[in-house]
Order: sequence, then structure tokens, then C-alpha cells
Amino acid sequence: MFTERAITMVVLMNASERFKRYLSGESVDRMPVIEWAPWWHLTVERWKGDGLPAEHAGYEELQAYFGLDRCLQTGVSCKTGATPPPPGNGLGIMEDEHDYETIVRPTLFPKPEEMFSEAYFDTLSATRERGDTIRFFTVEGFFWYPRTLFGIENHLYSFYDYPELYKRMCEEYADWLVTLFRYVFSRFRFDFMSFAEDMSYNNGPMISKDTFDEFLAPFYKKVIPVIHEYGIPVFIDSDGDITMAVDWYASVGADGMFPLERQAGVDVSLYLDKQPDMAFLGHYDKMCMKHGKEAMRAEFERILPAMQRGKVIASVDHQTPPDVPLELYREYVSLLFEYANKVTHKEGGITPCPVFLKQ
Repeated sequence: MFTERAITMVVLMNASERFKRYLSGESVDRMPVIEWAPWWHLTVERWKGDGLPAEHAGYEELQAYFGLDRCLQTGVSCKTGATPPPPGNGLGIMEDEHDYETIVRPTLFPKPEEMFSEAYFDTLSATRERGDTIRFFTVEGFFWYPRTLFGIENHLYSFYDYPELYKRMCEEYADWLVTLFRYVFSRFRFDFMSFAEDMSYNNGPMISKDTFDEFLAPFYKKVIPVIHEYGIPVFIDSDGDITMAVDWYASVGADGMFPLERQAGVDVSLYLDKQPDMAFLGHYDKMCMKHGKEAMRAEFERILPAMQRGKVIASVDHQTPPDVPLELYREYVSLLFEYANKVTHKEGGITPCPVFLKQ
């Protein structure tokens, strides 16, 4: 029979509250159990062949099917339907100031109040009241956003060829983001916020610290404090080796990073030493999953000490590959719950996420 204290804890431990308490260093019943990214469509097709019912193949339906804490993303862009698409993968839609002025700029920055219906805010509120869903809000970061306009190669040249244009683009984007955040977050407080960046690859960042400080940092320092006003922690989404980038993003106020891809050689225990105020999501090596239960257990054992130090939410370090059968993924979920239950923070045991200290 539950004691009164136990009943109180059970009531508190809905998905949203669990996530917040976990990052706050408060006691929890277990670590949040989430998949932050949609499953790869090739993986889902493989699982259908393994017996996954078609009615459970959607992203939200799969989370319920596996019994995970639901984690749903709201992603927005400053582009509109009038913004021209790139002519090919990785290519841009502009080259210089003239292109930006005449082709791109007139199509950007929709009014936030025209981007969201009342019905959508009602849906967000309903899932919060239901208590089974973590909601996060995503926009493009100040490395990602210009890349989508310049194209991959020209973007890297733009720091040298068009430095003032780059800064102007980010300044105008940052102003729009501030307006967007104040509108959206006054209506609904998301559980966390993410900036899509992908600034690193398997050998480290694609730009230098000096370039980051000049071209990205001022704009993060402008928008992150606005997000923090609403008590929302800020995560940076970057693939690759983020060992240097962790410190850079911490310096502009970011509260966490993900997905910590193991194949890039990242080590979350090092990040906890360097940035004890930050939280981390992911880091579970997806490449071990095809090798069976014992290999998956060994990977959890590798991460467990970092999990027990606090503020590490173990999750697949990107999308589960299609060489993982449905039955093995079920084994993974079972192990994920087993190890999540080994992390029950006691109050005062870890450093709270700074944004929650301000509330």
C-alpha cells in the first residue's frame, strides 16, 4: 500500500515535471525515458516487416507503443512559403547582399501570431494537463540559419567574403526570434528549447573559437536571456565532436547539448567535469544495438556513472538504424527503463540547471 509521501511523489512524476525536477537536481522516481528524434523512416519500415502494427508507426504512436515518456517537438523557421527552395541538396538561394535584399529578405520573418492557431495552443495545454508529454521548441541556430541561405560551401566562405552581411542576417533573425519567443512562451512554457546547429563534425567544430565569438556569440547572448525569462532551459543540437564547442556554448548561456554521438569520440564524463552546470541528452551508441542485449547492456554500464552524477539523460545518440530488429529495440527499451530506475536523484545531490535557480 502506498504511503501518503509515495502517493505525492507519484503525482509529481508526470513526464514534464520529471524532466524539470531531474534538471533541477530534485529527487525523481527515475530518469526521463525519451527518444528526442523521430525514428528513421527506413527503421520504421523494417519494423513493420518485423510485425509492428501500421497504426502504431507514427512518431507519437510509436512512443506510446514502446511506453516511453512522450517527447514532442515544435519546430519553426523564419522562412515562408514565398522563400525560394534551394536548387539542390546543400546548395544555397543567395550569394551576396543584392541577393539577400531582392530574393530572400522580402520572404522572411512571418508574424508569430499568424504562425500558430488557437487550436494548436489548446493542444499544447491539453497534453500538459494530461501529464504524459515533454514538449520542446526548436529553431535554427546562428550557424545553421545562414547556411540554409548561403549553401554549405559558400556559408563557410561567407565569414570572410561577407562578414557584415552575415552579421546583419543574424541581427535581423535575432530580432525576429525575440519577438517570436515573447509571443509563444507567454502562451505556453515549453519544457526545453533547442537550437539546431550541427556546427561540429567528427574532428571538431567547423569554425574557430574566434569566429564563433565574433559571428555567433553576440546573437546567442541576445536571445538566450529572453528564453530564460520564461524559465525554459536552452539546449544546442550539434552532431559530431562537440568537445570544444561545449565550452563555447556554455559561454553564451546554453544549459545543455545533444545528441553526443559516440562515433565521433565524445565523452560526456569529460563534459560534466568541464561544465558542471550543463545538462546532456543522448550519448547512447546506436551502433551497438544490432549486436544484441549484452552489447546494449554494456553500453548502459558505460554511461551509468555519468547518469548517476546527474543531468545526463541517456538516449539513442541519433536515430536508431534500420539494422536493429523490432525485438532488439524492445530489449533496448527494457534496458533503458532498468537503468533509468537506477538514477533517482536525492535533493541537493547535483548542481541544478541554472535557469531553474532563477525561478
